[in-house]
Amino acid sequence: MLETLNDFTRSLGSMWGILSILVVCAPAALAVHEFTAYRMNQYTLSGSDYGCKSNMVNFEARAVNANIVTRRCVLMSMGEISVDRMKELIENKAGSILIAIPEDPSSLTKDEIDNWNEVEEVLMEQAIDTSVYFTYQKPELMSIYHEVRTALNSDHAATAAAALGNVFHSNGYQIVTYGTAPAPAKSSLFTIQGKLLSQGRETNPSIAIVAHFDSYGIAPHLAKSANGNGSGVAALLEIARLLSKLYSKSGNTPKYDMLFLLSSGGKLNYLASKTWLEKKLSSDSLETVLLNEVEFVLCLDGIGNDGLNMHVSKQPKEGTAAHKMLLAIEEAVTLLNHNISVNTVPKKVNLGNPLFAWHHEIFTVKRLSAATISNYPASTHSADSTLSTPQWMLISCTPTLIL
Repeated sequence: MLETLNDFTRSLGSMWGILSILVVCAPAALAVHEFTAYRMNQYTLSGSDYGCKSNMVNFEARAVNANIVTRRCVLMSMGEISVDRMKELIENKAGSILIAIPEDPSSLTKDEIDNWNEVEEVLMEQAIDTSVYFTYQKPELMSIYHEVRTALNSDHAATAAAALGNVFHSNGYQIVTYGTAPAPAKSSLFTIQGKLLSQGRETNPSIAIVAHFDSYGIAPHLAKSANGNGSGVAALLEIARLLSKLYSKSGNTPKYDMLFLLSSGGKLNYLASKTWLEKKLSSDSLETVLLNEVEFVLCLDGIGNDGLNMHVSKQPKEGTAAHKMLLAIEEAVTLLNHNISVNTVPKKVNLGNPLFAWHHEIFTVKRLSAATISNYPASTHSADSTLSTPQWMLISCTPTLIL
């Protein structure tokens, strides 16, 4: 399994944050403008390629409604983006697409965010030849954007002579990237584990609390989701902090041992958790003992908004560990906030699909009782969209810590 992990991380390509500098040249004014841009993800998962396969850009700028976009760099804003338009640009072999996004997503309407979520999800489900970059809406860039939109493009000219005249008399912009070409990233996926043991008992059943600690977005630098999964990480750490006080008090003998796991690669098929689980189940460590005695595994994924859904492989039956956990969560919610509902969402694990829909499924296939608590009613990439949370927070995916 470790060889599989190494092969996977070598194939990540530019997954972890390719940073390019955009140079915009205005030949008529002999001006050069530099902007920082962020390339769309590129990686391989379970033998399939995803994301943007191209990285270099050296094309003339065009507005999104230009007649000719082949081997051009299409400069567009958030308001112009749609699934159909992106498909059309890719099918028409646009050389590159540069999308200007707002620095503050609170300025967007709900419809604009929902539209972006749909576009982001569709783009991230495929591999595309067109290079796609994102940059923030700086005043200087938006000035160029408006010039490109209003300028008379040479491809609109009725004759070749008129087209040639337009080249010399209009403000043409060449979009160019420079910097180090992206190379496969030699990254590793990490897990952070901790435990609380009940004193005074020889053997105890155990409960595991699990969350992935990295966020995911269409470009690495833009993945700043406070909800998915900053909220899950914060909840796990707070649960561990509160329980540690209980377990440290003399004379207390809690009924359960507790196991805590934070892992990276949440949207990469929960690979770090899967590797950790397989390794522990085949070893003689204390964590293996805890896993063998585990009564329930609770995964936390996106719990920062209203409404809670308990995703399970089958409807919990009365008396089972899953049903007990559901009742405990409902009781806690009732005490804290009467306006929050808790729904159960049963979904069988699709053993024919190598990609897991939810975090708990990697435990379920190992015959461990497990569930995922989430605001999201269904598993989609857009759940961790770049613009899905009003407050952005970057969750680092590099530190290693074993408690």
